[in-house]
Formats: sequence, C-alpha cells, structure tokens
Amino acid sequence: MRIFLAEDEFLVGLVLEEDLRVAGFTIVGPFTTLASALAASRSEAFDLAILDINMAGEMIFPLADELRARGIPFIFLSGYASMDLPERFRSLPRFAKPHDPVMLVRQVEQLLPKGH
Repeated sequence: MRIFLAEDEFLVGLVLEEDLRVAGFTIVGPFTTLASALAASRSEAFDLAILDINMAGEMIFPLADELRARGIPFIFLSGYASMDLPERFRSLPRFAKPHDPVMLVRQVEQLLPKGH
C-alpha cells in the first residue's frame, strides 16, 4: 500500500516516513509545499494521504478537496483543532502533532480499502 505524505517540517516528515515504512507501507513523498504536493498527487499512484494542514503558510485544503472528489482517503496531521478547520473537513480523521505512531498506523489501516 502506498501512502502519500505532505509535510513541510523535515523532522516530522522523517519520523512519519519511518513509522509508516516499519508498518509495511511504501511512502510517496514527503512533499514540502502545497504546489509540489498538488502536482505529485495528480501524477503519482497512492492509496491514502497524510496531510499537514499548514504547508509553509499555505493551507492544504485545495489538495484535500481534490482527494475527496477522487475518493482517496486522507488523514490530517496538524496542530490545528477540528474547530479551526473548514466545516466540510471537521468530521474527517485528524491527528495532533506530535503523533502517536501506533494510533496513526491503526487509523491508516482502518481507512485503506479492505483486502490490502
């Protein structure tokens, strides 16, 4: 299973990548800007995305909207509270930084298509 990773903080991206690789996933990214994440999301194949909400001052919502329209599940990873998100995203999975690797992997596994 391929996990798309959009995270602008180098060390956070490194830790996420390692946590997910250890759990058996292949990582696409990490992408550190909204522009690079948008471009890659349109050309790369992946099963789920983990998205930092604030990418170097730009909000990730255009990418989240595209993924939602394409039916690709995603998880927000951010310091933002649910109430800080646009209403259309408030009920979606969100993990606070720093993340709990066990809980994050469990959420990824729950969102992936069955049989993978």
